[in-house]
Amino acid sequence: MADRMFTRELLGKDVETVTGRRVGVLEDLVIDCDSGSLKYLIVSTDNTIISTTQKVDEFGRLVVATDCIRVDGDRIVIN
Repeated sequence: MADRMFTRELLGKDVETVTGRRVGVLEDLVIDCDSGSLKYLIVSTDNTIISTTQKVDEFGRLVVATDCIRVDGDRIVIN
C-alpha cells in the first residue's frame, strides 16, 4: 500500500497552492458518497487569504473545492 495514505496521515498537514502560497492546515475532507470522489478540503487558516469569493463554514474554516490533491512530503498541494 505504498501508493495510498490514510486520512489520519493527511490531517494536520499544511495545505499550499501549486504556486507555493500557504492556505492553512487540513482539518477534514468531504467525500461524495455517490461517486466516491474527493469534493472539499476543510482548512483552518489564519484568515490572511479569506476573501468574499471563498466559502467559509460555520467555524470559520475555509472550504476548498477540489477533486484531486498531491502530497509532497509534509504538505498537501492543491490547484
